[in-house]
Amino acid sequence: MTPIPSYKSKIASRYIPVDSEQLGLKVAESDYYLASQKLDGHLTFLVVMKGKAKLLDRNGNEINVPSILKEASKLKDDVILAGELCCFHDNSSQSHREVNAALDEPEKFDLRFCAFDLLEHDEKEIDLDSKEKWEVLSNFKWNTCITLIEHKIFESRKDLIAFYKELPSNAEGMIVRAGNNITYKVKDIHHLDLVILGYAESNDENAGTLRELLLGFALENNQFQIVTKCGGGFSDKDRSELVKSLEPLIVNSEYTEVSGAKTAFIFVKPEIVVEISCLDLINENNSGAIRKAALEYNKKKGYLSLGNQATLSIISPNFTRLRSDKKANTTDAGVLQAYALCEPLVASGSTEEGIPSEIILREVFVKEGKGGKAIRKFIGLKTNKEKSGMYAPYNVIYSDLSAGRKTPLEQEIFLCASEEEVNAKVAELKEENIKKGWEQIK
Repeated sequence: MTPIPSYKSKIASRYIPVDSEQLGLKVAESDYYLASQKLDGHLTFLVVMKGKAKLLDRNGNEINVPSILKEASKLKDDVILAGELCCFHDNSSQSHREVNAALDEPEKFDLRFCAFDLLEHDEKEIDLDSKEKWEVLSNFKWNTCITLIEHKIFESRKDLIAFYKELPSNAEGMIVRAGNNITYKVKDIHHLDLVILGYAESNDENAGTLRELLLGFALENNQFQIVTKCGGGFSDKDRSELVKSLEPLIVNSEYTEVSGAKTAFIFVKPEIVVEISCLDLINENNSGAIRKAALEYNKKKGYLSLGNQATLSIISPNFTRLRSDKKANTTDAGVLQAYALCEPLVASGSTEEGIPSEIILREVFVKEGKGGKAIRKFIGLKTNKEKSGMYAPYNVIYSDLSAGRKTPLEQEIFLCASEEEVNAKVAELKEENIKKGWEQIK
């Protein structure tokens, strides 16, 4: 049997997101395009073997929808199908939120399994291109509860653009399966208002200018949910002026987040809201439900960690503008604007989540100078969380504190696979940063 739990990571998660405005540019030329409306349901699998049917969620857990199971058991073919479990009203597909409510009382709702892929047929895995699969699926005897999502074949991108424009106004988007084995997910650009929680500067010839922003949603009680890093869409002027605006807002944080340049983000007071654009929002990756740090802001202590919470990841975030008319609160920059589009997966989480990290190496060096005392610290951590798929087995944290510098505290984090790699990395950092005049105190 095809490994159903891996379908999302191996196939569905590899769909290439495309802005509808760039459909003609971003979709490559192909012999054909198999296009369909993207329904806003739950990824589900229908297994029919010897007259018995099972409906499974993305993790392989059974779902009980009697009306679908009854009709599925009548199918003459032994099949495994991938599809969307959707809730309909007046013959129109509703959103994923209606599916959630309907699953509690399926007999009261019009739930349908809408197939879009054939994984196995007569106990054999399918090795056909998209067009051939669709032709096989078209010959099945479908009914109201179990149906094939309507597909149309086009030969040009111009036809795809016309088809997209004809979709219902509430459509989530369009799926395009091309003859070159590439699948595209075409959607309109989304816009979100997010709070700036931190920033990272460039460390190359553009030092002193912005590299990335760390952005999050505003929650209740001075709490914030980290959701994305954004390094695109800025003009040179933006990169220079944003750093100047953020420097006076620098605060402490017991939580450390690493930028794309492997340097620690500098945290700031949660006061500035920005608008970003993005192609899509997702609630899971290859490791399962997406979980990111939630933080509490304290005026005296800075940011305090609240642990990881289920949230979203943002695909292709780009800075649009500062929102001086918005405040860093749940009304202007809260989660509802995003969760209305895609809800987080509520997951039990890893049993490792509550296991603390261990300090396996700690060395501190000081040096007296004209501007005061400088401190350089090397810490090796054993995370004890590597099985979660969210953490490296070991981390090395290098901190450089110099009171007279423009940015007093600088941190770098290095991910390591073993204790031996930790020792080697610390030795390398010490050779580079500990010269004459430094005294080891720990």
